[in-house]
Amino acid sequence: MCTHSKEKISVRLSVFLAFTAIFLYSPVWASEASGVVLRADTLRSEGKFQESLTELSRAFQRSETDAERGVVLGKQAEILAFDLHDYSRARGLVTQSLQQLDAGVVSEVIALKVRAQCEMQGDKDFGAGKKTLLAALKLPEVQWAKPSIRVMLGDCYRSLGEPVEALRSFEEVAQEDSVDGLLRATAFLNCGLTYFYDLKQPEKSKKFFAEAVRLNPLLAEEVRTHLDGVPSRSKTMFLAHYMPWYASPPRSKDWGWHWTMNHFDPKKQKNGRREIASQFYPIIGPYDSGDPAVIEYHLLLMKLSGIEGVVVDWYGRADCHDYKQLHENVVLLVNMVERFQMKFLICYEDQSINALVDQKVIPEASRVPHAANELKWLAKNWFQRDSYARLEGQPVLLSFGHSGLNDDEWQNMLSRSESSILWLSEHAPRPGACGAFDWPIPKQGLTQGRWFSQASKQWQCSMPVVFPRFVDVYQQAGVQAAYKNIADNNGETFRLSVNEAGRAHGQIVQIATWNDWGEGTQIEPSREFGYRDLEYLQSLTEEQVDKQFQMSKVSLRLPYRLLLLRRAGRGDDATLDQIARQMSLGKVKEARQMLESVKKTTDFVRLRPSRYEKTRVLARLL
Repeated sequence: MCTHSKEKISVRLSVFLAFTAIFLYSPVWASEASGVVLRADTLRSEGKFQESLTELSRAFQRSETDAERGVVLGKQAEILAFDLHDYSRARGLVTQSLQQLDAGVVSEVIALKVRAQCEMQGDKDFGAGKKTLLAALKLPEVQWAKPSIRVMLGDCYRSLGEPVEALRSFEEVAQEDSVDGLLRATAFLNCGLTYFYDLKQPEKSKKFFAEAVRLNPLLAEEVRTHLDGVPSRSKTMFLAHYMPWYASPPRSKDWGWHWTMNHFDPKKQKNGRREIASQFYPIIGPYDSGDPAVIEYHLLLMKLSGIEGVVVDWYGRADCHDYKQLHENVVLLVNMVERFQMKFLICYEDQSINALVDQKVIPEASRVPHAANELKWLAKNWFQRDSYARLEGQPVLLSFGHSGLNDDEWQNMLSRSESSILWLSEHAPRPGACGAFDWPIPKQGLTQGRWFSQASKQWQCSMPVVFPRFVDVYQQAGVQAAYKNIADNNGETFRLSVNEAGRAHGQIVQIATWNDWGEGTQIEPSREFGYRDLEYLQSLTEEQVDKQFQMSKVSLRLPYRLLLLRRAGRGDDATLDQIARQMSLGKVKEARQMLESVKKTTDFVRLRPSRYEKTRVLARLL
């Protein structure tokens, strides 16, 4: 299923407006409500969906017949289903529309199209959507509506993996001269996309793309994106920035700095929560980054939400502070990333070089040689792996901040490298960098993303960032003054940052972060936000990246159940490993059944007394 840029969405709206015009001036509309409906359609074309709904409510009050009221209700449902993705309310309005005694065929057509949209995009049941659309085509006196229905039906066939049927449906609309030009343009475009992506015949797609652009020049940029291979959101890879620095008993000897910041005491508990250095609290409680069960839980959550891998914070391998332990945690993480067929890339915290000099682990003169040696190790051990993320065929290396190696030192280090590396510096390209990756700047909020999306168009490569909020705990911990908050705004910050990242056209988008609890940027499930951010990513992945990705919200709860079984020592490792594999492959139903089986079996074993226990009880009775 193709994804839709803003230009294409505008085309879709124009299609609906053209469809509306066919019946707007028919005898159905003999009242003053028609003028209000026209205003509502204009507002909808401008993306003012709530205002359009308000106008349609006015039109409903002025409607004089059941047919008019049925159409107005249907058009409201259309906005809710196609534009606002509020499928529950859309279904309710469709029901009301059809309950009008003399609703008429126009109302029925709109109702069936809305119902099909709810089935296809709300329920992910494309088979049901196909049946609904075929039923709409069989209605009497609907010749005027058949082209728009067939375009929807073609989209449905593509999602069902039936490209030949999709082509037949699209071509019927494209070849009919009497059809509205915008709708024909969409049909030609979808013919091209079907040949390009589904039938793997790019040469055949070109003539359809050309005709689509001729009919609607607004499609030129989108067509160019497909033909020229320009990165688009359909090719976007989401990677979550991962912190491997948490330590907690019993795996570690004591609670690490990132849970305490030398101020909070996790040994203290209140209302079921340990006292930790965060404004928020993990659903699984504070954990150890070296715990394989926790890493498994994290990676499975990522896969089930559409995240394809991690950007790992890496401080090198030196035995200084906790760097060595962090490296061991990253080695464990990388191995599990590969186990689940995910991707990873390294974000080098080169500020660690300053600490190595200060702690006299290396002399000042060894700054560049030491960093070059670390780079050589990365090239030998990780860059060559298939699981390592690449851009333009080269392994990507990020460097965090500007307080470590200076520009000359970085270029000196890279000149010593024997392997090709694509280096991205933070915010803007430093000398020698191929581009940059973005990162939240608290005092600038979302405006930084807007600057980055514009500036990055001039660079060779870029990696935009998305984030849910920034609410640190530094002032309470006495570490430093707090940064300015970036409010969560009930998830709106995350959604807006995703929209802005889309304008940057990065092949890789970094999520900041998976688990920085100290700065409050985590999307890892928390008691405060639950699974909300991951559920949003699920819907985003399916809608804009991979139409075949169909994971339910319920699936996100399964990794936690697996983690609880591992922590309780219930179930053998081979079975639990198999459950994890089923989840990683997207086989949610099978994983759920296996989890239930393990739970029932272990519950029975716990409740059933052993022969030894029976003998002891009998001895006491005697």
